[in-house]
Amino acid sequence: MFPAMCRGRALHLCLFAVLSPVAACASTGPGTTPPLSPMTEEAHGPAAEIRTNVPPRRVDVPRRMDVPPRRAVRPAPVRRVRVDSAALELTVTRRLAHRPLAMALERHIQNPELADRVASAIVYEAGRARLSPSLLAGVLLIENSRFDTSAVSTEGAIGLMQVMPVHVGSYRCLSGDLLDVEANICHGARLLSSYVRRAKSLEAGLRRYNGCVRGRNTPRCQHYPARVLRTASRLRREMFVSAARLDPSVLSPDLKSSLAAQAPAAEETEADTAESSEASDCATLMGCLRRRWSSSR
Repeated sequence: MFPAMCRGRALHLCLFAVLSPVAACASTGPGTTPPLSPMTEEAHGPAAEIRTNVPPRRVDVPRRMDVPPRRAVRPAPVRRVRVDSAALELTVTRRLAHRPLAMALERHIQNPELADRVASAIVYEAGRARLSPSLLAGVLLIENSRFDTSAVSTEGAIGLMQVMPVHVGSYRCLSGDLLDVEANICHGARLLSSYVRRAKSLEAGLRRYNGCVRGRNTPRCQHYPARVLRTASRLRREMFVSAARLDPSVLSPDLKSSLAAQAPAAEETEADTAESSEASDCATLMGCLRRRWSSSR
């Protein structure tokens, strides 16, 4: 009998273990609250007071605005004033004569007396030949960067602007001595003016002045007009700066501030022009020997 009672109690325990989760699931359907333990009832009160279907309260948290990164403050660009530089150069020359050009040439000559003499002759002949003084001064700097009044090229060109002796007496200059500063600049200015009128182009006239007819007489002569115009532009800017120092009323305040903000173009210095002049003179062996002989005299 005892084993039968043990088997019955074991069967009851198994049934209780199987049916108790089913009863718990049936009692905790949707909408019902599971029973709380005594510890939970003491902490939260009776089970009837707990609301399980109430959604959580929404708390509006202010969003963090995306602050753009700070950028480096750049200075305002200098407003460049556009003017007719040729007309302004004519105005400066009429009011201040050759002094602005003389001040600009002193940086290249390092001889105030020669710079004043050359600038005076250039301004005078530019007015008669209807050319800008800066253009004639640019030709002079390219042709003779050392301002050697007794220089003689391999082709026989003489003086500051490298004039050939065949042109002496053809342009009604006061003297035919090409070693004289005023006579040499007179011949060079009138020769260039005649070439420009015949070619009807400044670039073609400059190439003809350099002897670049077919590109065989002078090495790299096709670049000659660009070099002259670049040098003339730099000289014109230096003339404006010098004119503002001599007479502040010549230029407008905007133009003076624009010129002060622009750094002078120093890519083509007198050393560069001297090197190019030596390279053109030393194109042949006889040219190098003649240059050394003339410099040693």
